[in-house]
Amino acid sequence: MYSPLSESPGIKPVARGFTLIEMLVVVAIGGILAAVAAPSLISVIESNRRAIISNQLMEDLAFARRQAIALSTSVALCGSNSTQPNICVALTPYPTDWSNGWYTYIGSSNKLTPASAAAGLVLRSPQAVASGWKVDAYLGIYNYVALSPGSVATGNGHFTIYRSGSTSGTTACVTVSATGRARAWTSTSSKSDPCDSD
Repeated sequence: MYSPLSESPGIKPVARGFTLIEMLVVVAIGGILAAVAAPSLISVIESNRRAIISNQLMEDLAFARRQAIALSTSVALCGSNSTQPNICVALTPYPTDWSNGWYTYIGSSNKLTPASAAAGLVLRSPQAVASGWKVDAYLGIYNYVALSPGSVATGNGHFTIYRSGSTSGTTACVTVSATGRARAWTSTSSKSDPCDSD
């Protein structure tokens, strides 16, 4: 097939691609969009993380309640001591810090010991809480929650779940009633205990 361009040495093919200016404009627009979207994205990530931790705590509390009824014995949860495995974290300082996760075990007190784990009394071992996140337990004079087969909770109270140093001001709250039922909600209160309903 005859092409006049193929025989015209003075005509060069058109170059394809982007100029440097076009590339800089695209990069600048992308940077502006990222700067606008970043705060919203961080907020969504923090909201999802709060939900994951509170849902895990809610699920473990419901699991403990079901196991107490099924096994006809008390089942308890307590915060994990990071330096001594299979031992409940101490009550003081208050609130009790459950940021290292929590154990679910057969028992009605905070007498979780390595022997308890060896005897198969630990039903669930702690799952790691994401770095930088805090779980504070406000359980009155207790550092554990025990659920009886008759649906009575010892150590009922509430938990606060928040990002340490976050400026969002939103806290996930998990409340445990005297009957052992758990309820999750969020708070934007600026009080030292944002989940305190008083």
